[in-house]
Amino acid sequence: MKKLIICEKPKVAKKIGEALGKAEKRSYKGVPYYQVERNGEKIIVASAVGHLFALEEDSRNRRFGEYPVFHVKWVPAYILKGREYVKKYVETLKRLSRDVEDIYIATDWDIEGELIGYHALYYICGRRDGKRMRFSSLTGGEIVRAYENPDRIDFGLVDAGESRHTLDWYYGINVSRALMQSLKAVNRWRTMSTGRVQGPALAFLVERELEIKKFKSKKYWVIEGLLEGGIKAIHAREKFWDEGEAKEVYNKIMDKRKGVVLKVRRRERSIKPLPPFDLGTLQREAYRIYKLSPKETQEIAQRLYEQGYCSYPRTSSQRLPDNWEYLENILKKIKKIGEYRGYVERILKECRKPVKGKKEDPAHPAIHVVDVPKEPLTPKGRKIYDLIARRTLGAFWDDMRREYVDVHLDIGGELFKVSGARTLYKGWQEIYYFTNVEEKEIPNFREGEVVAIEKIVLEERETKPPKRYTLSSIIKELEKRGLGTKSTRAEIVEKLIKRGYVIEERGNLKVTNLGMAVIETLKRYCPEIVEEGMTRDMEEKLEKVQRREVRKEDILKEAEERLRKILQEVKSKEVDIGRELIRRMEEDRDMNKPRICPRCGGRLVARRGKYGEFFGCSNYPRCRYTTKKF
Repeated sequence: MKKLIICEKPKVAKKIGEALGKAEKRSYKGVPYYQVERNGEKIIVASAVGHLFALEEDSRNRRFGEYPVFHVKWVPAYILKGREYVKKYVETLKRLSRDVEDIYIATDWDIEGELIGYHALYYICGRRDGKRMRFSSLTGGEIVRAYENPDRIDFGLVDAGESRHTLDWYYGINVSRALMQSLKAVNRWRTMSTGRVQGPALAFLVERELEIKKFKSKKYWVIEGLLEGGIKAIHAREKFWDEGEAKEVYNKIMDKRKGVVLKVRRRERSIKPLPPFDLGTLQREAYRIYKLSPKETQEIAQRLYEQGYCSYPRTSSQRLPDNWEYLENILKKIKKIGEYRGYVERILKECRKPVKGKKEDPAHPAIHVVDVPKEPLTPKGRKIYDLIARRTLGAFWDDMRREYVDVHLDIGGELFKVSGARTLYKGWQEIYYFTNVEEKEIPNFREGEVVAIEKIVLEERETKPPKRYTLSSIIKELEKRGLGTKSTRAEIVEKLIKRGYVIEERGNLKVTNLGMAVIETLKRYCPEIVEEGMTRDMEEKLEKVQRREVRKEDILKEAEERLRKILQEVKSKEVDIGRELIRRMEEDRDMNKPRICPRCGGRLVARRGKYGEFFGCSNYPRCRYTTKKF
């Protein structure tokens, strides 16, 4: 009896082959595969290399660049430019699938994995059904269990995957062509693109940019009393919006050198361990701690998974498996790493249970380490492995205990407050020490005590504009707004940067003039394209397709009808849209021209000060030349 297992990538094929028995490495046209003898059966373990099939326009004599187009077909990905290497994998799978009794799909257990596996099964092997191995890590035990207890292919996932790809193609290709044809209508040419999720994502970045540009700072005043030891007491009002009122209070108490403690309130609080990582939280923490981009973090975590060191990373879950035997086995493995040993020994001795986060994923548990690295990791790989390991172990540990103190002072008849905070017991923070908690020790004040005041300070301050999104905070915002999936959010941000719509400036994401032009033009002439509601509605329908509550054909037909109406409106206004885009692009070009400082010959660069944006000399502080605009 001969069986074929189709994996998603060559490294995974190797791991699965080795888990099932003594794997003999072979190759066809330079593509490796593995042959295993198990219980008298011959098992061939081969792989795809990601998606082997892609969507292409079924042109039907259509002229290049015309839109709208909704006739698409799945074709071998090697037909497309830059994917020629796929051909030998397709040919290898076709050859190996001859004369096999059963075909097992062992691709990643998610929408994309189900689609990759089914396309290989259907288009290459000529079969409509096969067995499905489902696993969340590449440990030997889990692979054997998945092989011996196969499931069926989830056609809801397949249909949802095909629908998602088709919808993305409909919107990405058609709207991008509409923008380029609008430029062509005014005798200009430039490659432009947008997409079903990229448009709304860029739109809310533009909203934040406009909020910053429109922001006008507002003055306010604070009154502080400086106590001995550098302790600050702030007036209970915190912010005075009226200067006269602030000065009146200040003049009343400016010479006071004593205060009386009215009330001391102490409270202890237990802080539970942080839950294990889902992908979004891992990406945010890796950026906060190591400044690794979300895309890079996702790629590193995927490599660790393929090496068999951590569980599947593209998960929404913040919960570890309930199976203690499984967890115990993993803990015994990572006990070999010296820096974790003491924690693991106590967890095992007390049979501790990990905390559970709010988020769940029906397919995969939270990201956790599953084995000790057998070979040296890259510096970045080591950082991500350690981050995951500490978050995993921390989930089993004690609560952190903190003390918070609030002190009320009377200074010349005015109420002031002093606050302090300290950690009484680190608990889980001893393991996951990356969390920032404020340690603000203050004296042991007693009610009725008279304290010395060194001086009273009146300080003028200004409100600050909203902050731009960072590579970390935008992932959280996309998740909050229901835009994209856990697997695609990092890629969406990368595309916006790559296309010149957004730049990263000192860690912040700033929309370029081109990005502003695209969104403002789309909002004016076809606002539905960038509305979050439409994208969220599609995501909800895709989930229904996945649950087999809605037919794939119905959601695609609805999207086509909606998009035809939008594009018809765009076609009627191509010249206006083209002119608007050109105007904004020329502004962008003018803004990016090098400007010379008339005083010293330095370069003028955009800056932001108390009163908004201005241009200052790059030779500051030697040259203090500034100008509001050119």
